[in-house]
Amino acid sequence: MSDPSTPLAAAPPGDGALAPQQLAALLASLLPHLPVDRIAAAAQHLAPRFRPLQVPPKAALLRQGEVWQRAFLIQSGLIRMHFVDREGHEFNKNFYAEGSLICPIAPAMWSQPSLFGIHTIEATRCWVADAAAWRTGLDEHGLWRELQAELLARLLTGKLQREHDLMALDGRQRYQAFGQRFPGLAGRVPLKHLASFLGMTDVSLSRLRRADKARAVAR
Repeated sequence: MSDPSTPLAAAPPGDGALAPQQLAALLASLLPHLPVDRIAAAAQHLAPRFRPLQVPPKAALLRQGEVWQRAFLIQSGLIRMHFVDREGHEFNKNFYAEGSLICPIAPAMWSQPSLFGIHTIEATRCWVADAAAWRTGLDEHGLWRELQAELLARLLTGKLQREHDLMALDGRQRYQAFGQRFPGLAGRVPLKHLASFLGMTDVSLSRLRRADKARAVAR
């Protein structure tokens, strides 16, 4: 799972536009080594390409098998990436909350049927843009390769960490590690989705949570 980036500042009430300053803050959090004026110029150019989107819980932003054609900036809410097997069982891959940028970052992601789906967990407010226009706009300002490398590095780091945890830690340790890395999400992700991500059954995770609560009360 990728760490959520710096949360986007709340938009003024009734204002559905993505302010350039909001986009600049997000890009600066992802690319802190780049000059601020360069990022600000790109944000000024790219912000108008985003439109607001409000989505209810359990709604599809991308279905497995579709071609991924949109970039998302999450203002509020929570979404998940997941695989679906031949029997219809879902396996959660990542969770993303406020301040996250989600877009296809490799050619296979934007040109071939997606290997995974993206659905909301909570009611979600986000800004959405055409992913090809997003890449082109960033490239015009010399930022796409920089951002692509950063997002790929985060993706790989998260994947390696999760593989390590699944192989080296028991269920309780995996649950505790998730809570330490993502304290704002441990209580928000529904039991069945978190259990899937942690490689556990929801019954086992529920038992762990009850035991933790019992120990906390006994102290």
